[in-house]
Amino acid sequence: MIDPVPLQDVPRINASANARVLEGPEVRTIYLSFDQMRPELTASSVKGKNPFKDVRVRKAFYQAVDIEAIRRQVMRGAAVPAASLISPLFFPQIEQIKRHPFDLAAANKLMDEAGYPRTGADNIRFEVDLDCPNDRYVNDGPICQAVTAMLARIGIKINLQAVPRAAFFAKINSPIYNTPFYLLGWTPGTGDAHNVLIDLMHTRTADGSGGRGQFNNGGYSNARVDALTSQVLVEIDTAKRDAMILEAFTILHDEVGYIPLHQQALAWGVAKSVELTQRADNQPLFYWVQKK
Repeated sequence: MIDPVPLQDVPRINASANARVLEGPEVRTIYLSFDQMRPELTASSVKGKNPFKDVRVRKAFYQAVDIEAIRRQVMRGAAVPAASLISPLFFPQIEQIKRHPFDLAAANKLMDEAGYPRTGADNIRFEVDLDCPNDRYVNDGPICQAVTAMLARIGIKINLQAVPRAAFFAKINSPIYNTPFYLLGWTPGTGDAHNVLIDLMHTRTADGSGGRGQFNNGGYSNARVDALTSQVLVEIDTAKRDAMILEAFTILHDEVGYIPLHQQALAWGVAKSVELTQRADNQPLFYWVQKK
């Protein structure tokens, strides 16, 4: 067995006499996010302020990303575009939230309104680094290359920092959080929406200590979301709890704290002599494996 199978190799493996590819949905969500905490970004041409503190800039970046092009061309169809940070397989009500539409005209207008005009011979608004792993998620490097090209169309020059996972996580995770703009993926390990609320959406301290918001690498913060996170933890009425969860994710969506991209598809290469169960959390459990 191999996991994952490079998407370009799926047809070749399926044509083999000895192996096949198991494909199915995964609950991990791939997303982009921004440093919204520092007064000035660590790797940007903008000095003296942080453009990502402005929701207009964040929404412009979101609306400049052509998610269907990423799904079709980069992911070869093996992805489900996401409007939030949790899969409907875990929280079906999340489908009430819809993606901000891909709209270059709207994105350019938002950048103008935010006070970042195109300047110079290159017609650039500003430069910023994008931190990305190149060996952690399915086609993570090519996704970041595509995003780099897409943001260029609204005058953003992305300096792509695509590195192996060890260097990537050492840079962007606690206690350093040394990233202005980054790509990451998240699987709720508990299978519950509260996991996303407490780890990705709750306000964190500067160094991520305290057990809340530890993986909120960009420092998104909203007091109402924090309060809802605490209430969801103890609410036993399912309907009330679900309403709180949906409210928190709606606030995050409206404030564009993150740019959800997609839930990637699983692709496991397996010898035809092996039978196993493919789990949506991408965990192969060996007691569910049989050798013919």
